[in-house]
Formats: sequence, structure tokens, C-alpha cells
Amino acid sequence: MTDNWDSQEGYICQGSVIGFVELGTSIVAGDNLCWGTPAANKVVMNSATAGGNEASAVAVSMKGGVTGDKIPAVFFGVVKMVSYSTCTVGGAVISPATAGTTITYGNVCPLTAAGTEGGMDLAGVNGSGTAFILGMALQAATTLGDELLVLIGGFGR
Repeated sequence: MTDNWDSQEGYICQGSVIGFVELGTSIVAGDNLCWGTPAANKVVMNSATAGGNEASAVAVSMKGGVTGDKIPAVFFGVVKMVSYSTCTVGGAVISPATAGTTITYGNVCPLTAAGTEGGMDLAGVNGSGTAFILGMALQAATTLGDELLVLIGGFGR
């Protein structure tokens, strides 16, 4: 798939609203992040790719680190990610319940019409859901491992 982005290797993002956060868990660059345990004068975030936190991803890490490290995180902007399954242009994407590939740029999967991709329900769909929308697919992906551009924060929460 050609996205006409710079030919830079590895994790990339552009035009982002970036904040610095403290890690509550170890992560890798491109990992999806969710809110961690609140702490005075800190924004703490955890990995959202495992441990039942997949439905609550709200940002993407720009750097790896271990608990206590301060790293930059993308809350709004375009990020190259890896598809866990078929995504359509303009479709809402969330963090998958099971990582489909080794995380290189993060993994995303579509939120289905029924709002139950990966066993997660979008808040408001049936009144009992708890999932957040991570962003919107700017490109289509047809198979596991396809790279695509995602607008993080491209949907209201």
C-alpha cells in the first residue's frame, strides 16, 4: 500500500497535538495508551494493548519506555499504524483485543456497525458500552499487517 508519506522508516506522525505523559506500565513505541492511575501533578498512562484496557485507548506513544518514564504521546494527529483486520476509509478504529502482529506502529481494528469488534461495545450504542474510539482510518486496509494512516482523536469520545 502506498500512502505517499515520507520514506522514513519506523514510527512516524505529523501535525499532532502531543503531550508528555508518565508511564504507569512498560510500553513500546507506537503502543496504544489508556489513562492510568491518577497522580498529583502528573498525567499517567498505561499500555492499552493488553490486560483488558483495549477498549479505552485514547492516545499513541511516540517512544517506548518503562514505568515512571516520561514520553511524548499523540492525542490528536495523523499516525501510521498497522491494521489488525479490514478497515475502510473514514471508518472508526479502536485498539484490538488481541494484538495481531508485533507492534511496530501500534495496531488498530474497525469498530463494527454493531459496535462489537473484539468484544467491545462503543459507549452509547446499547447504553452499556465502555469503548473509546481511538481515531478514524484515512486509508483502507484489507488484511492483517497492512499499514494505514489514522487520524488519532478524529472522532468525539
